[in-house]
Order: sequence, then structure tokens, then C-alpha cells
Amino acid sequence: MRKTSAVRHAWSFGLLILLMLAGPRPPAQTAGAPFRPYRFNDELSSAVSISASAAPSAALMSDPLVWRDFFNDKDLTWTLLRGRMGFRQGDMIVKGEGSTPVILAPKDSLIEWSRYEAVEIRMLAEGGNEIKIRVGNQEYRQKIGPLRQYNVYRFAVDIQEPGSRPLAIMPTDGTNDLVAIASIKVIPRKAAFPDPAGRLFLGKRDEYRDALYTHSPSAITFAAPVPPAGRLHFAAGVTEKGVPVTFRVLAEGSASPLYAKTLADPEIWEDADIDLSAYAGKKIRLTFQTDAARKGAVGLWANPLLTTRAPKSRPNVLVYMIDTLRPDHSSLYGYARNTTPFLKKLGESGIVFDDCQAQATWTKPSTASLLTSLYSFTHAIVNDYDTIPSGATTMAAQMRAAGYVTASLIANPFAGRITGLQRGFDYLSDWAVVQRHRKDAVDRGTDSAAVNQVVFPWLDHHHDEPFFLYVHTTDPHAPYRPPAEFEAKFANPKETPAFNHEYEEFRDASQYGGGAVFTRAMCRKKGIDPDQFIQQAMDRYDGEILHNDHSLEMLAGKLKQLGILDNTLIVVVSDHGEEFWEHGWTAHGHTLYQELTHCVLVLWNPKIFRTPRRIAEPAQLIDVMPTVLDLLGLKVPDVAQGQSLAPLAFGRPFQRRGLVMSSRFAHPGPPSSVSVPENHTNTLALLDSNWKLIYRDKAKQAGINRVELYDRRSDRGDKKNVAALHPKEVEERMAEINRWIAAQKRTRGALGKGEKSALDPHTLEQLRSLGYIGGNP
Repeated sequence: MRKTSAVRHAWSFGLLILLMLAGPRPPAQTAGAPFRPYRFNDELSSAVSISASAAPSAALMSDPLVWRDFFNDKDLTWTLLRGRMGFRQGDMIVKGEGSTPVILAPKDSLIEWSRYEAVEIRMLAEGGNEIKIRVGNQEYRQKIGPLRQYNVYRFAVDIQEPGSRPLAIMPTDGTNDLVAIASIKVIPRKAAFPDPAGRLFLGKRDEYRDALYTHSPSAITFAAPVPPAGRLHFAAGVTEKGVPVTFRVLAEGSASPLYAKTLADPEIWEDADIDLSAYAGKKIRLTFQTDAARKGAVGLWANPLLTTRAPKSRPNVLVYMIDTLRPDHSSLYGYARNTTPFLKKLGESGIVFDDCQAQATWTKPSTASLLTSLYSFTHAIVNDYDTIPSGATTMAAQMRAAGYVTASLIANPFAGRITGLQRGFDYLSDWAVVQRHRKDAVDRGTDSAAVNQVVFPWLDHHHDEPFFLYVHTTDPHAPYRPPAEFEAKFANPKETPAFNHEYEEFRDASQYGGGAVFTRAMCRKKGIDPDQFIQQAMDRYDGEILHNDHSLEMLAGKLKQLGILDNTLIVVVSDHGEEFWEHGWTAHGHTLYQELTHCVLVLWNPKIFRTPRRIAEPAQLIDVMPTVLDLLGLKVPDVAQGQSLAPLAFGRPFQRRGLVMSSRFAHPGPPSSVSVPENHTNTLALLDSNWKLIYRDKAKQAGINRVELYDRRSDRGDKKNVAALHPKEVEERMAEINRWIAAQKRTRGALGKGEKSALDPHTLEQLRSLGYIGGNP
């Protein structure tokens, strides 16, 4: 319960005296000012000189979508909805049969229309008066041009709202007339580079970087101090096919360029590393220059910065997320199976939090809470397309402001741009980059090995820089398909084909639960032995955990190989757990019981933590950002709602301010054969070391308890509701919850709203593969 102001002040003074008597905390860094790389993109406004072409330039927001040369039905991916379809000399022939013909774009080509501006159809019509297209619910019409000759019909499409929509075409309103379609094109919009020189966060094949852009010919000169063992890092890139740009880096007084290269492929970033040790201790003028045959051609300089190979006093930070890992399936937390031997080794020499709670039980809001230190209820992310509030600050932004180079390399779309979590990152390799490295025959349903294939090259390029690296893997996530070697550790491989088939039987097309959501009764209804099935699921889940642990060990080995392991603060977390019928369901996201809210939290660094500890005090994911910043000696932003756990890590007194809270919003979604009652109510969970209270605001409509109370001293699994036996505890905690709700609503108003992100077809498909099917409509 809350203390009075006088009591709080007295306690704070007492704590200050205790800390003074205990002596200073072991430092996270050695004496001396921490090294900060010189960031050229941050210094653009103070450049010595800038010259760039005033010629306008733009780049396409997406690749054009083009269908042409329809030779036979094997090449055709369009769907006939009405009429007849055939082929003739490369054309697609469509004809009505007593009604107007209609064709539908391929199902794998749902189009994010905010990135496209027009549809062009080249077609010959033998009859009819009108051609019509339909994008989602919007229709566009034109008169058919001269008959029996090819005409191009261009439909300007102006859709700004996010979301993918299908494209349907009615090529003629003639009910028995034939048309020959030579090509169909969807034309992308152009992203403008409005100024002769500027700065944007730009992506190439889902590799996003903080970049300076210039219109060629251009030259930007900076006066920059070169540290001992100085290096210049950057990546160069172009924006248009067939428009080569030559990049040069010139140093004042040097007879030849330090770097010179001509690039023409707009799909790649070309990384570069230049030795500047000859200029150590000097302030030199460096010029970034571009030339191209066409005036205005855009050249990109991504994250240009001066760093050094000299040892760094401030530690690097690696936050490693293991999506869907429940601690009680980890050998670090006492599980009988040896699923996490490496994590257990880390924990034995680090700090292990035995009672860490997630703020939400599915990835999008939980990861947002981790990286913003905001309660899930406060940032209010409900839908797939929601993003963090405009007033939120991210862990990456805080680390970047402190001089760290920041990178996010992720396997789950919810941890990236569609949640607004690119803020503050210099580099973002979104999930699609990882998927290009994942091989289903080898990795099966896991991706941590593929994540390493992205992380390792990044470390090769950037291990000289003080870095904050966020890595997000999803191995233990449904549908539980570990690589064969790891599957065989706990499961019978002979049962795998049958298990995979049975699991797919439960994948309701409209469900939303981070995997198949089903009950024992649903198993029996399909003639499946529920006990055998759930054991097989857990066997494979454990195999994926073991594989992820192996990948984490490989990553630590890479850090050691580069000589930076002991200078890296490693934080291992999970975003939520997974249910295996503890409360009647499977998967996650649908309740706030212990199997879903309990998550992993381990801190490791031999220089910072000289005494290993296991912490029983409740912690929560929103504490991670304040803890890391505190350990680095950095200010924790006022907007952060968690608090530093550093006192606990060093065995010092700790007093929890605020509440340990998890929440979920009503999430009914589309009609489904799977009806989870909790989806029809907002739910909050408040806990401390002794009690856990679950409150549901629309419990009556959902047909479940409004309030449940659990005695955590004897019931960590939330099995026995004792609310009726302890009315005073319920009353006091409900009063706390009501005050907390009012305070969070005020904070929510101050933070503002987030934007609505766009979900392209590939992102939707990746979410489907993880069991997330579309979210709320």
C-alpha cells in the first residue's frame, strides 16, 4: 500500500545513509570520459560546407508489380472469379458468359496501397463500354477505348490508410465480349528527397539505416577530430536502377581519395571501413563527395562515423530476446530437462531474477513495454498496426544519445517498424532480412541460427564501436518445429509427421493467439489423445528452447572471438510464456496467468557483477531500460515507468515504487470457432511477493470471474482463487488498481497517440506463420 509523503521522505533519507555507508557501487567503466563516436549525420547542420545539385530527385517507395507474357495456365497466378479464361500469344484472354467477367490478383500479392499510386492495364477489347477495377471497397471506372486495338488504361489510386487490400478487375461490362490483356502493372509512388542534402531513415530490402542523402554532384565537408587508432565507418547506397553514382571520401592534404567506388545496385548497402590512424590526434577536414552522369541522382551515406579500435571504457550492451520462453521450461530456473545449459552457465556467474513479470502476454505490446519502459496499459497497443505513442522514448534513443551505435536485428515483425520500435536505432534489420537466411529444411520452425547469420557480419563491421544491440529470436514460438538434431533430444522423430498434421488441424483461419488455440475437449472431438498430444507439443517446444540456447552460446562465442565479450553487458529476456492447458488453453496472449506473465531476466558481465545473485523480489520488463541506463551511469528519463534493479543486483536495499502490473485489452477479433472468454474483457493483474489479483472489467459479458486472488506464497501457478477468503486484500488491491488506472490514463494523454503502421503482404504472411492472424479488424 502507499506510504504518506513524510514516511516516503524519511525512508528515502534512510536509504541514502545506507548507500553512503555501503560505499560506491562497482563501476561499470574505468576512469576517464567514455568514448563517443563522431556522428557525421548528427553534425550536418554544423558542416564546414555543403554543395549539392538543386535538380529534383526521387526514388520509388516499392518495386513495381508487373504481370505480362501470359503464355499458359502454369504461368498464370490470377484467379478467375467470373466468366472464362484462356491464353493467346502471351495475352490473358477473358470473356463473360452471360455476366461480366472478373479476375482477382494473386493471393500472395495483397498490396499495401499507401506505397502505390496507379494501376495500368494494357488491353484489347472486342466489346463493352466500361472497364472497372476494385481495390478493397473502392471502385474506379473508365470508358473502354477504341475496340479491337490495344489501349492502356491508367487508374490513379489514392489510398493513404495502412493495410493491404486485394485488386479485382472487370475488364469489360460486356456480358459476352472477349478481352485480351497484355499486361497489368501496379505503379509505386515516389519518395521525394526534397532538399539538395538531408537526412532520412531508409531501407534496402528491409535493412534500414540512418542516412545522409545528397543530390549529385555533391560535396559535404566536416572538420572532425580523429581519435587514436581512428576508423571511418559508413555504408554507401543509391536509389535508382541504371543510375550509377560515384562516391569519394577526401581528406584535406591527401593527394588521392581515401575511398572511391561507383555503385549502381539500389538493393544493397555497400559497407566501408577506412583507416584514419595516420591522422590520430588531429582535427582534419573530410569531404563526402558524389558524382553521377545525371544531375540530381541521389547518393546515400549511411551512418558515417568516426570511431576507434582502441579499448572502450564503457561496456557494450546486448539485449537478447527469446520470444515465448517460459522460465519453468528452462534448466536455469530448475526445469528437469537440460534445455538451457548455456543460459544456466551465464546465470551462475550473473544476476538471475526469479520473478520477472511481463507487462503483456503477446509480443507486440510486451516488446514495446521492454523498449520504452511503459506499461502495456499506458502505451495502449491493441491492434497489429498500432505503434508506440509519439511522446514515448525508447531505450535505443537513450543509448544513442549517450554515444552508443544502436542496432536492432529481429525475427519477429512486431519488434520492428510496424510497432514504431525503429526509433533511436541507427540500424534495423527487420524480420525479412532474417528470413532470407532461414532454410526450412535445416532450421524448420526456428530462426535463431538465421539471426546469427545477420548479427555476426554486423559485429564484424561494428565491434570497434560502443554499441547497443537488440536481438530478437523466436525459436520456442509455435508451431514447435525444432531442427532434427534438437527435436531428437526430447521427442520421438517418428511421431513428428502425425504431430505436425494434427497441430495444423487446430489452426483456425480467424483465430488470434500466437499459435493454435485449442482445448482438451477439441482434441478429443478430433479423435486425438489430449495427454499424448500436449506432451508431444512440449517435447518439441523444449527442443526449440535447446536450439535457441545453442544459438545464444554461438553468439557469445562470436563476442569472445572479437575480444569484446567481457566488455559487453548481456541481458537475456523473454517477452511472455506459453500455455499448455494450465488454464484450459494453448498458445499465448489470451490470459494473465503465471504461465504467460512469468518471463526470463538474466544480467551478465564479470566486470560489473562480481558476485552472482538470484533475486526473489518481483521485477518486470519495464525495469530493464532503467536498470541498464543506471548501470552505465546514464540518466533515466522521467517518462520511464519502470525503475532500476541495480540495488538488487548489488545486494542493496530496494523499495518498489509504483506497481508490478500486467494487462491485456479485449481482443474479440473476427468470428471464430475458437472462443476464448478472456478475449471479451479488459484484464489487469497486480502482484507482489505475497498476492496476485486479477481484475476483469467486462467479466459478466465474458462469463468469467470479475476478480481472482492468488496467494503467491503457496500458489505460484495461479491455481486456487482465494478471493472469497480474503475480502480485505481484494478491497485494498482494487483501490490500488483504480488509482493506477486513473494515473495511467493521464499519462497516456500526455504521451499522445501513435501512428497506424502499414502491414504489407509479406509481413502478414510472417505473422500468420507465427499464429497471429490479422488481429482486431
